[in-house]
Amino acid sequence: AVASAEASNAVDDTHPQSSTNYNNTANTTKTSSNLPSSPSISTGNGLISTSGTVVTGRGTSFQSDLRTGDAIIAHTDRGEEMRVVTMVLSQISISISSAFTSDLKLPTPYKFIVKPRDARKERADRDRKANAEKEEVEARAMGTYGNKGEIVYREKTEHGSYRIRREQTDVELNRSDLLSVRTKKKSDRYC
Repeated sequence: AVASAEASNAVDDTHPQSSTNYNNTANTTKTSSNLPSSPSISTGNGLISTSGTVVTGRGTSFQSDLRTGDAIIAHTDRGEEMRVVTMVLSQISISISSAFTSDLKLPTPYKFIVKPRDARKERADRDRKANAEKEEVEARAMGTYGNKGEIVYREKTEHGSYRIRREQTDVELNRSDLLSVRTKKKSDRYC
């Protein structure tokens, strides 16, 4: 039994689409402005075998055909089963949401359903996440070595241990300026 695929607001026309209707009764042509009326099933290239949630392929093109969230369908001892792709590792390896009821020990043909996507939303989310990570790295670096108007460095004490020193500055320093100041402090082992 094949479960229904999730739908979102738009189809990403840069991702391969199927030409076979979900019910295998008609060919469809899709554009990025139209949502499919029903999920489409495509026949996958090559053959797959599984061990738990790891799917290994021979002659497959997983990176070209699949993305996280797509569904993969294979025929097992109990009939057709569908699983969600959780990670595309390479052209010949993917990870799925849960194991099939029985491992596919013999190379088996497979089908897949491409999840409709909102490409603009995904791109905006990806950009927002990258910017947040960049800001976090920058804030972490400044918080460790210096902040607006403050330089932080380590200084060796007379007993051989270290103490953290903080100096106030009247100018705002960028990361290279902070590094230049810290390199002049011989006891700072982080430079």
